Amino acid sequence: MNNFGFLLIDKPEGITSFQVIAKLRKITAIRKIGHTGTLDPFATGLLPICIGKATRLASYLSSSKKTYIAQIKLGSKTDTGDNTGIVTDQKTVMEFNDVQLQNAIDAMLALEEQTPPAFSAIKVNGKRAYELARKGENVKLQPRPVKIHSFEIMSTELPFITYKACVSKGTYIRVLSETFAEELDNLATTTALRRTEIADLHIDNAITLPELNADNWQKYLISPRDVLSLPELFISLADANKFCHGIKIMTDSKFLTECLVVSENDTFLGIASVSEDGLLSPRIVFSS
Repeated sequence: MNNFGFLLIDKPEGITSFQVIAKLRKITAIRKIGHTGTLDPFATGLLPICIGKATRLASYLSSSKKTYIAQIKLGSKTDTGDNTGIVTDQKTVMEFNDVQLQNAIDAMLALEEQTPPAFSAIKVNGKRAYELARKGENVKLQPRPVKIHSFEIMSTELPFITYKACVSKGTYIRVLSETFAEELDNLATTTALRRTEIADLHIDNAITLPELNADNWQKYLISPRDVLSLPELFISLADANKFCHGIKIMTDSKFLTECLVVSENDTFLGIASVSEDGLLSPRIVFSS
């Protein structure tokens, strides 16, 4: 049976993304496993897991747009930005009207950069920022470009607000929540966070860890062809042999981008780029 591809896991609250991998290593008996974008321990939701050789494709998903549903509580701010941290500031909740709320939403959609939180996995002089922050050290991180593709209020029951946002790679929802609250002249802490989408992948198609075991996990394994949003190029068996040995191939197709390469017998071979003159260049090869 096939032993490489993706598992879409619905991560529970209270465990790290690495702990999910540790559990899956025991279930699958495969050591080479990785995830495509960390979820904080308090967060839940969609966590695509790369199994076996599919770990080489992690970057294709981690760079995709992601959608989250977040609940925030106005009135206080913590050092971590979520309810696992220590309260560092408090303020009486300021009421706001519909116009002020829309202005705050518009401000989120106009964001072009964001400073990552001190409690993050970003490395500073070889150490994780959160390790330094836990020691009380002053962690200064540089702003990074972000794009907020959509920002929608789902419910408002003060002091709680629930919103849904689709964001670019590298966007920290905990910081986004604080920034949104500041636009309303408030402080906020993210009290719940759930990732529902990554590119075209949806939480509805994910499976929980208790549902998986050594006998059924391969049943839920998804082919890279069904996960990656790239066009497919079919090549002959003769060309497939060349491709699998890293040899460039002339084709009559001009995607002018990356594509999934599939042999005429429907075997997924890997990823390649196509030049303007139709030259297919292997980038990632899975079969030989």
